[in-house]
Amino acid sequence: WKSKVTCDTGLDIPGHRMVVPLLLKLAGPRSNITARTDEGFPCLDLSDFLAVLSRVHAQGKEASLENHLLPQHLGCFKHAPPSMWTVVTTISNPDARCFLKSVVMKTPNMSKSEHDCQMIKSHNYTLSLNLTRADEDILDRITSKEYEMLGPYLAA
Repeated sequence: WKSKVTCDTGLDIPGHRMVVPLLLKLAGPRSNITARTDEGFPCLDLSDFLAVLSRVHAQGKEASLENHLLPQHLGCFKHAPPSMWTVVTTISNPDARCFLKSVVMKTPNMSKSEHDCQMIKSHNYTLSLNLTRADEDILDRITSKEYEMLGPYLAA
């Protein structure tokens, strides 16, 4: 949301002009939500974005979402479940970079001996988000299949 759909950047991010119209089209005309254009580009506030995304999921169209919005169980893990991957971890894992490096370079995992194993952040989005209870409910519902699949691999 924050790099492809948000209205809070004040910047015309290239993805906005493609992702927002495609998302609204996928949700269909009955979603009753239109993109804001007061920033000079199409965008959605978080609650509107979640409502549109919920509509897409309710119609069973989530497999048609743009890659950045596609649920992980329909993308990376569609044909190869997590159990078939060498490493499944979160980007916040302090050893994530070394895990990835060991798989790509086909070398032993050096996370215990290297000191620079954290992933580098590429998004500097600092806006504090205030989710409503309705937003949280939508997020829980639309991510439930992903958490069911990835739960065993996530740190508690």
